[in-house]
Amino acid sequence: MDRKAIGKLVALGAALVLLALAAGNSGQVGWSQSSVTPGGLAYVWYDWPWPLPVYWNGTQVGFYNFDVFLTVDVDPGTRSAYFWAHQFHFKDGDGGYIGLQTNGIMQGRWVGKMAIFSIWNAKAARPGPGAVCERFGGEGEGWSCRIPYNWVQGRTYRLRLWELCCAEKPWEDEWWGAWVVDTTTGQETFIGQIQVPSSWQWLDWSVIWVEYYGSVDSCSAVPYAKARFERPSADNGSFRPQRLTADYGRTCMNAKITFLGNQGVMFETGADVRRP
Repeated sequence: MDRKAIGKLVALGAALVLLALAAGNSGQVGWSQSSVTPGGLAYVWYDWPWPLPVYWNGTQVGFYNFDVFLTVDVDPGTRSAYFWAHQFHFKDGDGGYIGLQTNGIMQGRWVGKMAIFSIWNAKAARPGPGAVCERFGGEGEGWSCRIPYNWVQGRTYRLRLWELCCAEKPWEDEWWGAWVVDTTTGQETFIGQIQVPSSWQWLDWSVIWVEYYGSVDSCSAVPYAKARFERPSADNGSFRPQRLTADYGRTCMNAKITFLGNQGVMFETGADVRRP
């Protein structure tokens, strides 16, 4: 596992915030010269089964799908800057993430609640209906697909990543798609698809996390939030993680991880939360 990828992600999130602010679109997320940006607050690593599965007569190695269910039990509001995500990695390539934000950026402006799907060093992207795909730079380069998504406190959403095309042609670059599924209404929202080099193979590891990408006067000023990730699975339910490992951010200490049933994890962050 390359845990440096986490640092790359946090730096990328901060860079995108700075770009939006430089464009004069400060939205509702606070920012001041004497403030702190907490970044990653808490992480849980999924230890997926090894050796990796092999498909298509040995030409594809790794998982073709990841699923996890996310519920935000306490919504900190759109004046906050929270990001809950499932980050994934390709066996012989780079990685990406899929998740929900409280106040995201699309085309340089703040849009409120948003779903996002990004991959570093990807080759191309196609947005889903109502979404936008953009290239990003700064801490690494790649493609990001985003869509305004008015997720609801207490409602559970499936974050889904799936290989789309074309496994039967291992010499061709592959497309990966991402969805958010509202488990209450059954509505599927297709965020978009991103193309990666054929040499990357398929998925091998992943980690869930919560980040605060905005600026606050102090760590205690981060608004309280609570969210659950549950029932992680790979390859349409064929595999589950063998072990879950917790880790915490280094900038702000007010985060708590609680392990639940169904290989679930609860993240409590902000305000006066204390680590166990």
